[in-house]
Amino acid sequence: MGTPFLSRRDFALIAGTAASAAGVRAQAGSGATSVVDRILRELGGEAPASTADGFKAGDPNGAVSGIATTAMATVEVLRQAVKAKTNLVLTYEPVFFSRADRPATPGGRGPGGLDREDPVYRAKKKFIEDSGLIVYRFHDRWQARRQNDMVTGLAGALGWKGHQVNGSDGLFDIPVATAEQVVTGIRTRLKLNGGLRAIGDRTARIRRVLLHPGSMTTATMWTRYTEADLIVAGEVREWENTHFAADLFTAGEKHGLVTIGRVVSEDPGMRLCSTWIQSVLREFPARHFDAGDAYWRAV
Repeated sequence: MGTPFLSRRDFALIAGTAASAAGVRAQAGSGATSVVDRILRELGGEAPASTADGFKAGDPNGAVSGIATTAMATVEVLRQAVKAKTNLVLTYEPVFFSRADRPATPGGRGPGGLDREDPVYRAKKKFIEDSGLIVYRFHDRWQARRQNDMVTGLAGALGWKGHQVNGSDGLFDIPVATAEQVVTGIRTRLKLNGGLRAIGDRTARIRRVLLHPGSMTTATMWTRYTEADLIVAGEVREWENTHFAADLFTAGEKHGLVTIGRVVSEDPGMRLCSTWIQSVLREFPARHFDAGDAYWRAV
């Protein structure tokens, strides 16, 4: 194994200190497993046959002091949860950077994720444990039951609440504006740095928008682009959908594409998740923490 790319000092800075984080530990209350069970009962429905959801770090039997939701449990989000004394963190995306959310099998990187000796994996895991945090992946079940909340949350963050086309799946009729004006509004409202990308005619008249938080598949893009003047998605696969949209533009089609970042597009929906949790588990404080746009401003 080569020299770790993080020094011991860097490792400590990422992990933080147990002394500063210890205040989040709950002194009494329900264990995390029973709290999550209550959330799932209130949510209703059945778990998908194959799911990535579940406890990913921390002690599932630990007492809960409060509940935090986020699109992705970054180190900064975890620090905010500690400060707010909300030690059960429900994250929509993985905490350890892979769907499996566990170390790779012995012998190196692989489908399982980072090597268990990777300094980033070790530092993040240690910070969670030392802080008394408990991290639960809450994606498949929430999406299956409350997918509309992910769309509604993003629409609300963009100022388009109440503009959804009746009976539609993610279509919104917004006040008419040019594509460039709409993109400027999106960047401002979501407080984006450099994560936004746009393709199409800047001067095109935009009235109908298709919102698709998260990752848009090729099948969705190819079959639904004709429904809207502009698609606003979290992310797409560049060699497929991005250049498909570029060729639409060069061929004279008046359909644009904006990608705002997968996690950024999901944060508003997880904010609604926090509101919903607070309404059904009133004895626990529930907070949402944005993971935000990790990119630099475009240079």
